[in-house]
Amino acid sequence: MAFVVVRERWFTVQCVVTVQPDTVSRQMVKYVAGLSRESVIDVEGFVSVPSVEIKGTTQQVEVQVRKLYCVSRAPVLSFNIEDAARSDAEIEKALQAGEKLVRVNQDTRLNNRVLDLRTQANQGIFSIQSEVGNIFRGFLLSEGFREIHTPKLNAGSSEGGAAVFTLDYKGQPACLAQSPQLHKQMAICAEFRGVFEIGPVYRGEDSNTHRNLCEFTGLDVEMEIDLHYSEVEFECQRSSYP
Repeated sequence: MAFVVVRERWFTVQCVVTVQPDTVSRQMVKYVAGLSRESVIDVEGFVSVPSVEIKGTTQQVEVQVRKLYCVSRAPVLSFNIEDAARSDAEIEKALQAGEKLVRVNQDTRLNNRVLDLRTQANQGIFSIQSEVGNIFRGFLLSEGFREIHTPKLNAGSSEGGAAVFTLDYKGQPACLAQSPQLHKQMAICAEFRGVFEIGPVYRGEDSNTHRNLCEFTGLDVEMEIDLHYSEVEFECQRSSYP
């Protein structure tokens, strides 16, 4: 008998491979037991509900495997996804209880970013980022704003008071955009009335910390004012979400 845990994003299900006449041979069970972690497989079988609770998976059913195909066998991994998914709080709690758990360091994560992105926490971060962008974009579009996409490679700095990344572009000086401010104002002068952009912002700040904002995603808005600045305050109040 062999057990295989199949994962799709953060959902997991247990697969059971047992010798069955005419369908599952001993060689097949041995082959399945030798599969490496994070290999890509196709499974065909019957779904059943076990009599005891399954503690190692998110789904409380199991698959009685009849056919299994290894689409891509994974090499030896630098770390296990289970180890990378643990929080610092979980590791510290285990240490206090006398249990030593594997801690995956930041440099190891970055050198194996594809594996690190498979953890539930990182999947959640990107899901939240996507939803924030959708809410921001959806509200402004509903209010008649237009989304624009401004240049990120400019001949000069686009905003005073912020450090700039300079570079040579085919013999000509250039820099990365610190802000879409100039282009937003140009759009307003061109009678766009209201514009916004969700895009990268580059700041060549002299900082070497993990909170350095040398590159981030900006949510920028620009609108014309007909009568009074209270129009801006009104739009800000309407865009406030609980």
